Amino acid sequence: MKYPPLNALRAFESAARHQSFLLAAKELHVSSASISRFIKLLESNLSCTLFMRQSNSVRLTDVGEKYWVAIRPSLQTIVSVSQEYRQQEHRCALQIISIPAIAETWLVSRLWNFQQQHKNIEINLVLDDQPINLYNNDTTIWLTYSSEVEGSDAFAMPNNRMTLVCHPDIAPLLKTPADIADYPFLVDVDWPSDWLNWLTAADLQIDMQNCIDFERYSMVINAAISGTGVAIGHTALLETYLKQGSLVAPFSIDAVPDKQFYALIAKNPKHQSVRQFINWFTDQNIFC
Repeated sequence: MKYPPLNALRAFESAARHQSFLLAAKELHVSSASISRFIKLLESNLSCTLFMRQSNSVRLTDVGEKYWVAIRPSLQTIVSVSQEYRQQEHRCALQIISIPAIAETWLVSRLWNFQQQHKNIEINLVLDDQPINLYNNDTTIWLTYSSEVEGSDAFAMPNNRMTLVCHPDIAPLLKTPADIADYPFLVDVDWPSDWLNWLTAADLQIDMQNCIDFERYSMVINAAISGTGVAIGHTALLETYLKQGSLVAPFSIDAVPDKQFYALIAKNPKHQSVRQFINWFTDQNIFC
């Protein structure tokens, strides 16, 4: 198999596209004379004339036009495939360890947005509610509800408050806060204080025997969206649901949560991908 001279092929593609040796020379950072030599070399290799030379310009011959049309898709494929490999070579691995509540109600629906902005970052998302050691671990983001982690920097998810949420069809039936007793209380078994804090803020004393327990906060929220009952919503996590109208807050009664949510990273991380994620994370929260 005899290949044409590849540098000559590159010069020909550029000259054919620009219909100019001068512009091809500028694009490839060589002299016009070099482009002319490459074209002659290719014409010799192919035993045909590719360009008609005129006093101040050049144009493709019929053969040159056919040859350019034939080879251009292959050259574009080479460029495209090569670019993909360059991007893969420079992809950065970033591990995000998150408590399920943040990952399932807030993060997963937003990750596509982050990935579109940072296609060179490869994310490994892990759900875990156990403590993470971030000391010298500068490729990990920890999304949790504690900021007291030695050797880390914490970035808060602001504006978190607790309010009652429910399906939009249930909301008009709740004339007063006491009316929630007619519906099952949806409870995250790991966060039982959410209900106690909100009932205190609403000055309600209700027997919570009519409740459904769930192992995850996302299950509580999905049950509320389906109209199963009423739930306590952390607004920092549920802003999207409230804006879309899949959940409604029927009362302007807020309670102070026991938990605030944070993105934690090791101090002074060396990897740019960590800072890029934190910048994106804080921008997301500005618009909550």
